[in-house]
Amino acid sequence: MISTSKVQFVPGITIWKQIVDDLQARIDSGELVENQKLPGEADLAKAYGVNRHTMRRALQELAAMGKVRIQHGRGSFVAKHVFDYELVERPRFSEWVKKYNKPGKNDILEAAILNLAELPELARIQQYGVFPEYSQVAMIKTLGRVGEEPISIARHLFFGEALLALVDDLHAGRGITESLRQHGIQDYTRMRSTISAAMSGPQERELLQVEKGEIVFVCENVNVDTSGVGIEFSTVIYPSSRVRLVYEPG
Repeated sequence: MISTSKVQFVPGITIWKQIVDDLQARIDSGELVENQKLPGEADLAKAYGVNRHTMRRALQELAAMGKVRIQHGRGSFVAKHVFDYELVERPRFSEWVKKYNKPGKNDILEAAILNLAELPELARIQQYGVFPEYSQVAMIKTLGRVGEEPISIARHLFFGEALLALVDDLHAGRGITESLRQHGIQDYTRMRSTISAAMSGPQERELLQVEKGEIVFVCENVNVDTSGVGIEFSTVIYPSSRVRLVYEPG
């Protein structure tokens, strides 16, 4: 049973909200761990000294926040950690992971030079009208991790004769941003992101370690240099159970 001896309800604040704050703090601190089953609704209500309706409201709010998952007939469980990935003008993986105080890493799954005409994405790439028509592109496929958790599969396509060298650079252990700077791309910004949802396939389930039937987010991105010329078209796949895509205007 969860100890609630230190929970002292404050007058003027909704009781269910105070229960949410208490359980959220226990989850965030690691006192309650991923996949741990919580006591039943009736037992939790008794422990907190509230009625079942109040306890149910608190659990529903925690589920909406992604802190717990409720499985009908089985109970409530501490959910996997959910990372908020902000859709910003200057997306940098290394900067994003710093907020979670965990090491970030992009494992290189594949790096090769491909013929532009043979790309399955070619029609979608051409519709943007910002990419120069070089005969070849550098393709980098990565598996992104935060700590030990896999959180993305990305297929990056880089445009520009100088950027074909990224293939050798990444094989040599350099990062993408470092290599871009070395080849003259000091800054780049996101022109557009298109997000859709799909059922996870065998490769996503294996690499992202998700269950069969889990939904994944598919994010297609266009990055341009300071002159507005397209340098990268990427397709990034995120597990919906582990990543939320967040956009904040302004």
